[in-house]
Amino acid sequence: MRHWRNETSGLAMTTPERAVEMRARVRDFDWALTSIGPPDKWPESLKLMLNVILDSGFPMSMRWGPDLIVLYNDAYAPLLGDRHPASLGKALRDVWPEIYGKLGALHHEILRGDRASFFAEDHLWRIQRHGVPEDARFTISYSPIPDPSAPNGIGGILATAFETTERVRNEKTLQVLTEQLEVEVQQRTRERDRIWTVSEDLLGVSNFEGYFLSVNPAWTNLLGWTEDEIKSLHISELRHPDDASAGIAARARLAQGVQTVRIENRFRHRDGSWRWLSWTMTADDGLIYVAGRHITAEKEASAALRESDRQFRSLVAGVTDYALYMLDPAGTVASWNAGAERIKGYTAEEIIGRHFSEFYTADDKKSGVPNRALSIAAATGRFEAEAWRVRKDGSLFWANVVIDAIHDETGKLIGFAKITRDITERRNAQEALERAHQQLAQAQKMEALGQLTGGVAHDFNNLLMVVSGQAQTLMRRLTDQKNIRPLEAILTAASRGETLTRQLLTFARRQPQNPRTVSLGRTVMAFRDVLSSSARGKIDLQVEISPEAWPVSIDIPEFELALVNLVVNARDAMPEGGSIKLTGNNVTLRGTETVEAIKGEFVALAVSDTGTGIPPELLTRIFEPFFTTKTAGKGTGLGLSQAYGFARQSGGTITVASKLGQGTQVTIYLPRSHAPVAVVAPTEAANQSAGRGETILVVEDNPEVKSVAVTLLEQLNYRTVAVDNAKSALNLLATGTPVDLVFTDVMLPGDLDGMALAQAIGKKHPRVAVLLTSGYAKVLAGRHGLPILRKPYQVSALAQAIRATLDPHPAENEQGQLL
Repeated sequence: MRHWRNETSGLAMTTPERAVEMRARVRDFDWALTSIGPPDKWPESLKLMLNVILDSGFPMSMRWGPDLIVLYNDAYAPLLGDRHPASLGKALRDVWPEIYGKLGALHHEILRGDRASFFAEDHLWRIQRHGVPEDARFTISYSPIPDPSAPNGIGGILATAFETTERVRNEKTLQVLTEQLEVEVQQRTRERDRIWTVSEDLLGVSNFEGYFLSVNPAWTNLLGWTEDEIKSLHISELRHPDDASAGIAARARLAQGVQTVRIENRFRHRDGSWRWLSWTMTADDGLIYVAGRHITAEKEASAALRESDRQFRSLVAGVTDYALYMLDPAGTVASWNAGAERIKGYTAEEIIGRHFSEFYTADDKKSGVPNRALSIAAATGRFEAEAWRVRKDGSLFWANVVIDAIHDETGKLIGFAKITRDITERRNAQEALERAHQQLAQAQKMEALGQLTGGVAHDFNNLLMVVSGQAQTLMRRLTDQKNIRPLEAILTAASRGETLTRQLLTFARRQPQNPRTVSLGRTVMAFRDVLSSSARGKIDLQVEISPEAWPVSIDIPEFELALVNLVVNARDAMPEGGSIKLTGNNVTLRGTETVEAIKGEFVALAVSDTGTGIPPELLTRIFEPFFTTKTAGKGTGLGLSQAYGFARQSGGTITVASKLGQGTQVTIYLPRSHAPVAVVAPTEAANQSAGRGETILVVEDNPEVKSVAVTLLEQLNYRTVAVDNAKSALNLLATGTPVDLVFTDVMLPGDLDGMALAQAIGKKHPRVAVLLTSGYAKVLAGRHGLPILRKPYQVSALAQAIRATLDPHPAENEQGQLL
């Protein structure tokens, strides 16, 4: 097979290698000299039918227009004899002048619609074959070709011819044989035997009951059955079941006296396959004489041609996934398919004749994108891009666009072929995948930062404990103000360091928490004055917490610190003033709204400002510890980190939405709590009463921290015993040594940490009280009903915690925890 494109007509055709002469002649012919004009002006029906006849291996001709201009294929050329190739492009009257009187009148009747068509079998046609005139027989047909632009809706006539010379000759031979059978038996037998033996056609005699009485060797050659097998089989055992009705009807016509009957049907080969046969049958003296020609190849070729034509038409008519259309050199739409109508929304009537820039956005049209695309395609032969395109209803879709330049044989640009695909869903899927990758990377980065920060803060807390503890010890011993003032400075610095480590541990989600279930609205309103003072200046602070907001379980001091951090950040983003709005509403998350993909019922607490906004490239870093865009001395870069850690440690998360010049909204999602709402009582005055000589077992693996703890406890009038780990503490208790309280760090070396030690003491020594201390705890002690004292601690807090644990009625909060 080869492919040929008629660039002038825009027709792409596929044809066998042998059918190339007429294709070339049609392509090279100067049609502008004829009444049908140049190919680029031809109607689609003419182009389509020309493709059909040029692709066909059957003799086919087309006569077009009032002058009946003749076009034909390679198979038809031999029928013209020496009139070929001069007949191409001539009027019918000039091709067949000797018969035009009748032939022309017949054609014009069909053009006017006065005659539907014309068909004749075994038409006698004198042709030139190998330079010698010959009488040949053809079955011919003249059919109208519809064309909406032509008078009466008929643009031309399709003429087909099928040579039946051989069949007619066989029929005459059979007829002669039949006539001679009655008068010349011997001669008929000799003649029949010769034809019978050498003929490739199937010859036979059967009765009207459906049994063959004799058959020639061609039956065995073609169908594989022996003559005796064929005689023993009823015709219904040889003939295809679907062809039975036609065969029965043919026998009936012969019985009624019809001289000759022709049919086509399938006969079964001995191997079970089928062969198509064309039969000529005649009856005489109660017998049926048949001659069958093998036409399987012709049938298959004809079926393949019909299927190819059907597939081509279905492809053109049914493509809906692609917008396929043509543009003229200026970009005007010249054709439109069903896919274009589906994707873009325009019908062919609405869009053909309009410029293709209709499909581009206003910004693209303003910047000259449509014309630039055509220029690139014209210069390079092809343009391809992905971008937003506009449908008829104004909606946008993401399109893959290909524009191919089309040139004629001289290289002149005659237009463009354009293919558009709607790939919006694919783009959305790619963007969703990219967002998921970014979210995973962000989560992994924050987790890694949390682990690093938590470890640093834990070690720093121990250092602060030593510095603060030793300073407090000296403070209690010294009276000279000159010595006391430096110690006060040390304690102030240690306090600031404590605040920093507290924020770092909150970010790392390792700050010991004392959660309680509270009403969010009441908690925020009780803290509103502090928030207002934090906002200060020309800032309008609005609080709108829904009265229907669900209870939440939070560590109140950490919550207040997070809220202050968010308000201060919002304030700093509005140096010229503005408004800060706090809102709280119930939401149900389905896992797609946040990076952490959390699900369930939450209260969304949003802090919105009207400030300068955050650049998009910084949004992924704002929660990192020590990251800040403020000038030196204006912030530590820990405020948002603390808020992030608080939200995550509370079982929720935090999100940020921001637009430059419009403001920022930070939203904390806190899980709904179904526990009873706690009543928050005012903080009691610190109880710094001294000890009464009770014995306290100190369990601490850090020597410096252990020394500070022992010193502070002894200053508070307690007796102390100190060990390095939980196993040593249990061994000491097992000896019966009297101990009133075990003061243990949560983080201990060995198999047992402080929590496990407390649980073991509760089982083996239930009368011994336990007080935990830590500046770093993955497991919240309060959830196990155990009091915990945060490191680093002041001596006053240590005194209060010891008494609260030892006394029968400790000053505890609602969950039995010490602050």
